[in-house]
Amino acid sequence: MARRKSGIRESQVEKARRKFVSWRGNRKARSRIPEELWTSAVVAARDVGINQACKALRLDYYALKRRVVASSEAPSVEANSRFVEFDSGVAPLLTEWAVEMDNGRGGRMRVAARSESGPDVVALSRAFFGGES
Repeated sequence: MARRKSGIRESQVEKARRKFVSWRGNRKARSRIPEELWTSAVVAARDVGINQACKALRLDYYALKRRVVASSEAPSVEANSRFVEFDSGVAPLLTEWAVEMDNGRGGRMRVAARSESGPDVVALSRAFFGGES
């Protein structure tokens, strides 16, 4: 099925084509295509399709396809601008916990702390009940 060309799509391809024509006229023989031109080719390919962009820009289909696929897989700066993970080298967040014990004879114990892991309830109960747990 043929894609319909709109004014926006044609101008993206035309803009990229003009850049490529200018570059090809001024480049040294056998020099690599600059990243700026590849970026404009990827934009054009997203608008009109890889095949049409390759024909208009005189590029290798598979080279452009690899770049289009890679650009869609790579997260964009805008996508990551809402959250930035920062590793400060500090220990992980501490969790707060509390253990309360009552021996039924009026003895009570409450232990509260902040640590990376929870309490050793068995050791606490042995200490409180005197090894009866």
